[in-house]
Order: sequence, then C-alpha cells, then structure tokens
Amino acid sequence: MKKLLGKLNVFAAIVLFSVVWFGLSFFSGITKPMDHGWDEFVANLPTRLYKVYFAFSSAEEPDLEEQYRFLYGKYITKKATGKVVITAIDDYTVEKYGYPFKRKYYGILADKLKALGVKAIGMDVMLFNPDKDNPENDRKFAEATARTGIVVNVVGVDMFNRKITRPIEPLERVSALIAHPNVDETKDQDGQVRRYAPFYPAPLEDPSDLLTYAKAGLTKVRCWKDCKDVTLPSLGIAPYALYSGKSLLELEMVYPEVKILNYRYPRALKNHPGWDKDPKNRDLKAFEHVSAADIIENRLSAGEKEALKGAITFIGSTALGAYDHVPGLFFNQMPGVDVHATFLDNLLAGDFREELDLLVQTLLFLLLPWLPVILRRYSISTMVYVSSAVVLALLVSYLLLLSSNVVMPFMSILFAFLLPAAWITVDKGLAEGREKKWIKNTFGQYLSPKVVDLITKDPSKLSLGGEKRDMTAFFLDLAGFTTMSEKLSPEELTAMLVEYLSAFTEVILKHDGTVDKYIGDCVVAFWNAPLDQADHRKRGVLAAIDCQSEMARLNESLTQFAIKPKCRVGVNSGFMVVGNMGSRSRLSYTVMGDTVNMASRMEGANKYFHSKIMTSEYTFDDIKGDFDYRYLGSIRVVGKVIPVKVYEPFARKGEAPAPVVAMLKHYNAGQEKFFKADYAGAAPHFKAALEALPGDGPSEFYLQKSELFAKGVPKEYDGSFNLTEKG
Repeated sequence: MKKLLGKLNVFAAIVLFSVVWFGLSFFSGITKPMDHGWDEFVANLPTRLYKVYFAFSSAEEPDLEEQYRFLYGKYITKKATGKVVITAIDDYTVEKYGYPFKRKYYGILADKLKALGVKAIGMDVMLFNPDKDNPENDRKFAEATARTGIVVNVVGVDMFNRKITRPIEPLERVSALIAHPNVDETKDQDGQVRRYAPFYPAPLEDPSDLLTYAKAGLTKVRCWKDCKDVTLPSLGIAPYALYSGKSLLELEMVYPEVKILNYRYPRALKNHPGWDKDPKNRDLKAFEHVSAADIIENRLSAGEKEALKGAITFIGSTALGAYDHVPGLFFNQMPGVDVHATFLDNLLAGDFREELDLLVQTLLFLLLPWLPVILRRYSISTMVYVSSAVVLALLVSYLLLLSSNVVMPFMSILFAFLLPAAWITVDKGLAEGREKKWIKNTFGQYLSPKVVDLITKDPSKLSLGGEKRDMTAFFLDLAGFTTMSEKLSPEELTAMLVEYLSAFTEVILKHDGTVDKYIGDCVVAFWNAPLDQADHRKRGVLAAIDCQSEMARLNESLTQFAIKPKCRVGVNSGFMVVGNMGSRSRLSYTVMGDTVNMASRMEGANKYFHSKIMTSEYTFDDIKGDFDYRYLGSIRVVGKVIPVKVYEPFARKGEAPAPVVAMLKHYNAGQEKFFKADYAGAAPHFKAALEALPGDGPSEFYLQKSELFAKGVPKEYDGSFNLTEKG
C-alpha cells in the first residue's frame, strides 16, 4: 500500500509539473529569457567554434562572413538581401554637419537618393518640433519630400494611451506615406526586439480596437481616400508599399499579425569606400551603411551607387551616443534602424521565422516529463544514456527546425524533461529542503528576512527572469570620495564608509526601499519591488530628504573623522526591468533600463546646479504638493534629445527651515524673471536668495547665468541646459 501511494504521488507530481511548466513556459513567459539566451548562443557559436578550429589548423583566417557560416551556421542564418540600405548619420556625418542634423540636409539627401535610383525612403527620425532657429530648414525638407514622392515620415505613438505626436508641418500631407517607428509593444524584457508588428498592434483587451489613420486623426495624408480605415503601418512595411506598388490595405490583409524577425549575420564592411582607402577602416554591419555625408558631398563609390540603385533605404542615426540603440542577436548594441531594416529584408526575402506549432509544443511539454517516470525502473547508467540521447535528439530537432525558420523553445522543452529526471533521481523530501535552502541562501544576500520568508512561501511573488514595472530608482553618492581616499588611510576610509553607508541604508529600509547594491561610496536602491508600493515615488523622495538630514547629523556626531563629506542624491521613476538577473551560476536581484540610468545621471547632474537632491518630473509631478521644493530647470543629459524638468525637494510640506523658506521666496521670483528672459531683473533676486541662504548652489548658478545672459544669450540655449558629461 505504501509503495502504491508513493507511485500515485509521483504520477500526481508529474501531471502537475507538466501542466504548470507548460503554463509557465507558454503563457507567462517566465522561461523565455533562457530560450532567448540559448538562441543567441547557438547563433553566435559558429564563430567561436571556428576560432578553436583555426587555432589548431594551418588554414588562413577567412572573413567574418565565413566564420558565421562555419559548420551549421550556413543553415540557420544568412546575410541581408542587399535590397535594403541604411543611409547612416554616422560619426563622420555628425562631426562634419553637427547633431541634431539640420532638416535641410534631409531634403538634400532625399533629392540625391531619388537621383541615385532609390525606390523608397524610410525616415527613422522623429521630426516633431519645428526648427526655431531657421524655419527655412523645415521648408526645404518638406519641399524635397513632396518633390521626390518616395519619403515615408513618422508620427509618435504613446504606447499607453495611443496619443499621436505629429511631424512638423506640412510633412503629414506631403509625405508619400505616414508610418510609426514604435517597437515598444513587441520589445522583450531584455530590450531586444525579436517580434515586429507590420501594423500598429491592437490592445490585448480589445483586438478589434485598431489604430487606423482615421482614429489617429491623420486626415491630411495623401492616401486618405484609400487608407483612412487602414491600421497605422510600421516604418518597416510602409516603404515596402511604395517599393512594391501594393496598397496598405492589401498589405494589411496579407500581413495582419506580428512577425518573428530573422536577423542577418554581420559582415565587416568598408567605411567610406568612395574616398577612404584604408582597408582596416571597417565596421561590423548586418546591412550596407552609406554615410549621409558621403551622399551629400557626392563621394560615393561605384559599389555604393550600385547598392542604392533600386533599393529601399532608411535614414537613421548610427553615431555613437546619438541613436536609439537596442541589443541584437549578433550585437550587444545596434542602431534601432536595423530593426526596421531587418523586418523589411525578411519581407523581401519571404523568410520570417515562425513558432513551432502549438499542438507539437503541447505534446512535448505534456509527454516528455513522463519519460523519466518510465526510466525510473532502470539503473542510473541506463537513465543517463537514454536521457543523453533524448537531449541530443532535441538539439538536432532544434537545428533542423531553425534551418527551416521554425523557432522551438528549446530550453523550456529541454527542462520539461530534465527537471522531472533530476527530481526522480533524488529523494523528494531532500529536494524540497534543498530548494528552500537555495532560496534563502540566494535571496538572503540582498533582501530583508521578511521578504525572503515571503518568497520562500510563495516564489511567484518574485519574477526570476525579470519583469517590466513602474518603479522609483535612487542613487546616492558621497561627494569628493577620491579626495577623501587620498587623505585617509584605508582603515579610516573603511570605517567612515561603514558609518555613513549604514546610516543611509537604515533610512532607505525605514521607507521600505530595497537596497540594490553598493558601488564604492554609492548606494543604489529602488521601490515597488518585489512587493507593490503604490506610493513608491513619495517614498523615494522622502528617503532622499532624510538621507540629507542624516548626513548633517553624522557630520556633527562623528567627531573622530576630520573630513565632513557631502552627498548627492538622484531620484527617477518610470518603467524599468527588475528581477533576478545574471548568469546561471550567480544571480543578483537588481533593476536595469533607461530609467535607472537617468536616476544615475541626475545624481551626477547635481554637480551642474550645485544642488543636493535632484528628482525628475516623472517622479515629482504628482507629489509636488507634499513637499517644500524648488524647480531647478530643464536639462538634457548626454545621449538624450528630449529635455527633462528636474526639481530639488527640501522637506515635507511646511517643514523647511526658515532660511530655506526665505531663500525660496527670492529664488522663485528670480526664476520667474529668468525664464521670461528678464535676466537683468532676475539677478537681484538671486543675490537676495544668497543673502537669505549663503552658499546656496542653485542660486549662485542662476545668478551667474543671469549676469552672463544679460550680456548676450548663447546661441545653443533653448530654455534647457545641456549637460556635456555623464557626471
């Protein structure tokens, strides 16, 4: 009877596991990161294998293309068709013509590309704001757009409310077509775009709610009569409509669904072949890149002219720090324009990838876990041999399917077999005890005991593979750490850091924050993970204020240290990826994404204003009424085009010290005049602010700017301050 009950428990466990694992893999997407990681490993493995082969052979090293085609590589990836070319605003172009690129140059490019025989031009450039310095630039581009008749311009679409941002006048009516460049809807959690929607995807809750030209309010488009009820096309498919002569309605009927991209392997292509004769001047590119400057200056090689003739081109920025970059299959970072180019190249070649049939996946997920149950009656060695054969069969099947452009979730299916096999090999009770010990040992390194207990009881509360959610990131850094390290002995420096970092950590934990990591003298923390915190923005700002108060207290009480440091805090909120990330052997619960980077930039940007706390509008807009604060200004950090409003909070509402209150009265009056361009009138107010609070950094900053601008406003000043360093 006991043996029978044991078998029933095993059967029940396998049934439960197969159903749950299938659900987690197929519906929740928790296992997708490891499937994606495997796909990237297999795609790049031929080059690594070739290097091993080359080390033990006498063969001459071939070019990069041959390395990617080594062994099975030729069957699973291929190079671009050559029908899609990138007109690159590269480093050379930016160096010669500046950035942002003047609109008149886009007009010149359109005319020259048309003359070179290009069939369609996709503008992967958001032209939403008119050129205030020289409106003539906008007019010239619009005229070229109308004249050539092959330019596709873009609108911006807010993925949360589908609000449309139109291009500058009159691009909507003179463009051959209007498209959208958004890929956020299909971007995976790791930032890579593996799937691409030819037309703007409908919300999951209402698949019939399509964002048509009519719903978008794009009534001035040239194709209005024929396309008003067509869903807004992507930048990838709109140029194809011009190239093929097919209507958008026809294309929407043929390509209504999201496609899986088949990325092309990179080649070492020559830069500026028309005039640069150095054969070493090459870069890895999946598509032919033709420098915009070379086109403008008529310095193209015969090969480049031939590549452009009859082709489709995307105009986009590839210059370092001046483009929207995304991780790729073969690149750590690649220009975002390559995503649109890949879709279009797949469309022209007809080789999009497809997911393995759902029925086949279901059978594999539900049946493979039973194989270890059958094998459990045999010896360990037999189980190992048969299990190895099954793994090999799955691997061969994966490669054969991939050569036919069918994507198999290899790791998810593999673990559907391996996990039951591992479980059956060891005692169930020992395995459960080991699992709990693993959770406590792993997560106890960076989470509080109460959170670890929650995870142990309910692991679903933590997304192991990472999830995208609205959070607040916090960066605190001790100012002048390098100077301190030079003046203090290692023992003194360590003792001081322990005192200060411990105090800051206590403040963060008091406000229920999660301490992410310590980077030297920097503390990184975040809110709204792993547990939900609806008021995470307020908690982050309160922690920043209390850390400044704690800083003052420590400087007064820690008399054993001659050095009295200061600290800067940056706080930013928005969507970021949070989860247990890293390698298979070492994990770390952390956050990543552009929002996190911006918080770090804001901590450093305090040096620009000489402020102590800087928080963005994305954190502060909805909670201003809870604090005594001031507006610092609008900044544009390195690598960003759109400025961000930033603020400095001082205390909870009504709790700011009297000198701060007095200073704010004069500071705000000065800012009112400053931003009305009354710089001479602003200066006395900032002087009064400094008298109320001597040494106040931002008051001194605006006083200097007021006196400087009163003599003449710099040409580059547009109401925002450009930060030239990361800080």
